[in-house]
Formats: sequence, structure tokens, C-alpha cells
Amino acid sequence: MGIFGTKKASKGTVDSAVEMLTLYFKRRGLDIRGHELDDCDGYGWWITEGSAKIYIFLQEDRQGPVLRVTSPIVHFPQTNRDSFFLRCLDINRDLSGCCLAAFEQIVMVTSQRPLQGLDQEEVNSLIWNVSNAADYFDDVLAKEFSCRVYRDD
Repeated sequence: MGIFGTKKASKGTVDSAVEMLTLYFKRRGLDIRGHELDDCDGYGWWITEGSAKIYIFLQEDRQGPVLRVTSPIVHFPQTNRDSFFLRCLDINRDLSGCCLAAFEQIVMVTSQRPLQGLDQEEVNSLIWNVSNAADYFDDVLAKEFSCRVYRDD
């Protein structure tokens, strides 16, 4: 804690974000090196939360480097797609700090934030919001719409 209770904020560098992610993994009792993504351009890691696999990336965006946390949860159902997508929109309405998105016939929970000004609490919150929602809604949507839960095998 700095003078007058101020916290050290990230200067928006990838190195500072890696330090915060290393601390996050350490606090969870995990070694970040054992969770690196091999087939990732740049920086990427994974963790599991219940039945969900969470991917954490440091990427370049149009405005600069960002922290992106994402978790693929279910494949689109074969039937009742209109109802399925309406249900996803209803879920989105109540999510905080993350959203449902789609990519290649898969629904995912995702959140993204620029690195500029990023602090440890925000890192923890981004990962928590995505992992908590993913672990819950993968089962909910799979049960409601008989769709297949995403597995990274």
C-alpha cells in the first residue's frame, strides 16, 4: 500500500500482468508454468473450475494489450436454437463482469480488459466472474437444451 492508501497500478505492461497472474496462480496453490498453453501465440494459460476449463490470454487489441479470460461451455444444440439463443440473452442480462458469446458453434463465457491501470483485484475478479459463470451455466444450458458440454480433448 502506497502513501495515503494508494495502490500500485499497472502501467499497462505485459510484464506487470504476468506478475499478477503468477501471483493469482500461486494463491490458488498452482504453478503458472504448469498451466501454460503450448499452441498459443503470445501468452496463454489455463485453469479448471469445477467442470469448466478457463483460458487466460494476454493479447494485443486495436487499442493495445488486453487481458482476456474465456471459457467455452457448450456446443450449439441441434434443435430449439431460437429458444436456446433467447435463453443465452436472458442469462447475459444478469451476468456481471462477463458475458456469453459465440464462436464456431460454441457458446463461451468471456471477459476482457485493457492492461492499462490493471490491478490484482481486477485480475482476480475477471477470472472469478468467468470461471464461476462457466462452471454454473455449462450444466444449466446442457440440461435445458440437451446440448453437448464443451470438452477440450
